[in-house]
Amino acid sequence: MQSGPKSRTSSSRNINATVRDNVKRISRKCSQISENQDYVQGSVFGPLLFVMYTTPLSTLISSCSLNHHLNEDDTQLFLSFLPTHLDSSIDHLHNALDRISSWITANLLTLNSPKTEFRLIGLSKQLPKINNSSLTTTHSARNLGFIFDEHLTFSDQISSVSKPCY
Repeated sequence: MQSGPKSRTSSSRNINATVRDNVKRISRKCSQISENQDYVQGSVFGPLLFVMYTTPLSTLISSCSLNHHLNEDDTQLFLSFLPTHLDSSIDHLHNALDRISSWITANLLTLNSPKTEFRLIGLSKQLPKINNSSLTTTHSARNLGFIFDEHLTFSDQISSVSKPCY
């Protein structure tokens, strides 16, 4: 048996093709079900339909060379860069966001602009090197109930947790 880059690539293509075929088959079945009868929100179809609906978004984000995390109605994008590459990284992020916004619109979804945040995380010595007045960043933001601040000191999280104790 051949074991090299070619065999891994062809088996990867076969797996991707199989997954794609299965998703199409399931999608057709779900379309038939949803045409014939309603299904209750929170049913067993919910997670399956969510994965089927967001897989193209995940693929699009990956094609933009961004790391990401999809969680229910929340999508988080991650981009790591050196302070010296800020301008090109911001341009890259803007282009990716334009493509994502187009996908969202084409798929009848909406972007909740008031809840959209941009946060830079870095060392105390790194963040002052980033001098871009066009960026509006947040000092801290909540992620799955945990508060992250720009220096990862967790001071906002500690204050939030200890506040009820006083």
